[in-house]
Amino acid sequence: MTHRGRRLAVLFITLVVLGLALNNIAGRARSGQGQAGGGETAAPGARPLAPLYVPRPASLISGGYGGSLTSEATPQEVARAVAGAYVKYDPDRTTPQTFVDRLPRVAPAARAQLRQQMAQDWQDHLSKLSGATATGTLSAPDTSAEQSGKTEVTVDFGKGENSSELLHVTLGLEQGDDGWVVTSVKLEEG
Repeated sequence: MTHRGRRLAVLFITLVVLGLALNNIAGRARSGQGQAGGGETAAPGARPLAPLYVPRPASLISGGYGGSLTSEATPQEVARAVAGAYVKYDPDRTTPQTFVDRLPRVAPAARAQLRQQMAQDWQDHLSKLSGATATGTLSAPDTSAEQSGKTEVTVDFGKGENSSELLHVTLGLEQGDDGWVVTSVKLEEG
């Protein structure tokens, strides 16, 4: 190493040590001011008034969900959003517990049942889907059932890009305080 290189190394080491020493002194001065102030402790920061919004991953948002489901959403809109997310389940990426907890508009009482049936639905239907896409076909709304506060909606999915086979996802829905919520999910091939 040349004489100039040694001098630069010594200068660099001196600056690092000086920085550490000044940081130590500044830290002690701050803690000394807190103790000299009569033992007053700093007040903890204020808590946020509302919970923070954490967006769902795009892989779970499909079928027009994207935050557009309001309390006035129709049963067909809710069914399309939930079914679109439901058919994207993959046990290699998530657990049934986590997946069901992230589904939009599922009634709390239905979550336990859905967690239990996810493994069977994967084995029988969802594992066979390759590039499933919603066909846009929904069952016709049953206005008399909707007026009673309970209804069923079926959403059809093509089982592949060039496949004519369909997967029928039938959702039981119930009118809740915040709009329609899903109470059951049943899958059938047809």
